[in-house]
Amino acid sequence: MIKKKNIEKLPYRKIRAINDSIVVKFIKEKFKKHQSLYNSLDDENIHYEFLATYKKWIKSSKLNNLKNLDKFKFACFANGSSQVFDYFYAKYKNKRFRAFKGEYFYHHLSWRNHFPSWSYIDDLNINKNDALIISLPFSDSGSKHPKMEKLIKICDKKNIPVLIDCCYFSMCKGINFDFNHKSIKAISFSLSKAFPVSRLRIGMRLTRNDDDDPLFFLNKLGLINRVSCFIGLSLLKKFSFDYIYNKYEKLQKYYCNKMKLLPSNVVTLAIGEKKWNKYNRGGDTNRLCLSSLYEKNKKIN
Repeated sequence: MIKKKNIEKLPYRKIRAINDSIVVKFIKEKFKKHQSLYNSLDDENIHYEFLATYKKWIKSSKLNNLKNLDKFKFACFANGSSQVFDYFYAKYKNKRFRAFKGEYFYHHLSWRNHFPSWSYIDDLNINKNDALIISLPFSDSGSKHPKMEKLIKICDKKNIPVLIDCCYFSMCKGINFDFNHKSIKAISFSLSKAFPVSRLRIGMRLTRNDDDDPLFFLNKLGLINRVSCFIGLSLLKKFSFDYIYNKYEKLQKYYCNKMKLLPSNVVTLAIGEKKWNKYNRGGDTNRLCLSSLYEKNKKIN
């Protein structure tokens, strides 16, 4: 296990959005217009507009294909994907939580502290008392997990609840998935990976039904971050879904060739061979985030 102090010294370890110069300039200009921000605080419909726009934005991708997303008709604003995870944990607290090795460390940390019966899918077969979380694209590789399709079908047969984490979906290409599975109970999306707004916590949860859980309750009362909704909505209107991937695809290929890395479906991520093992996150791959290299390239910024 690599010590935290050493991890912080690895320049390509932590995944983050690209500080794209045009996007950053746009956000700064929005904050300068204080009146618009202030107005958003009194806008009782802004989160509904944000959610409706976000759903259309996701479906507008010409590089990916998510089928049957419309079956998840109910949308809630969330403080990033993490809030969606927390409510999934609460709803299925009597289940044994499962995830693949290399998945977002937040799950491991939460389950270790509060749900000690959890285990990795890699170590034990899943059973009917499990609850599963998997990212699409997969957090550890930036591509669809090779066992995902088969695993979801097993969950369908065993009535195992599944949450699909799509936080990486807004900067990828070639991701195709059909959400028409009864086991999938919730889907989370976030703008934090595509745009440098992680501290604003701009996310969305999609579900088939309104079960009036705390997140529905907060949304119905309008107790959500309207400033984050305003910034998120502004970004969705300004930049197309495929903007980040299309702009940085050539740079991804360039740096992958230069550093002898394998490009992933997510434009900010690449996979390294054994010499990059310091970037291993407990799974099968050595994942690098190339955002900092893109920012230094003056030709694109």
